[in-house]
Amino acid sequence: DGPAFLNILAPCHRGWRYPMEKTVEIARLAVQTCFWPLYEVEDGTWKLNYKAPKKKPVVEFLKMQGRFSHLFKGDNQKVLEQIQEQLDKEWEKLLKRCGEA
Repeated sequence: DGPAFLNILAPCHRGWRYPMEKTVEIARLAVQTCFWPLYEVEDGTWKLNYKAPKKKPVVEFLKMQGRFSHLFKGDNQKVLEQIQEQLDKEWEKLLKRCGEA
């Protein structure tokens, strides 16, 4: 009963600069790297809907997209590590909220 809010990831091959036939793969990688975790909150209760058996590194999601190509040039390894660190922290917070950690 009442209103609902859905936050949906919609990959865009033109804006994200990847081949259109890779759309499903990109969306799956977003979930498997925990860049886009699948969870719900109902009446203040957090529930994790999917937990990858083995979380993939976020670079697998990023490297497929032309919009992030600058991160894979020059001396940006530190930036990629920081992105992974932040993603891991947010994932751990989500696991705690869902009672999974």
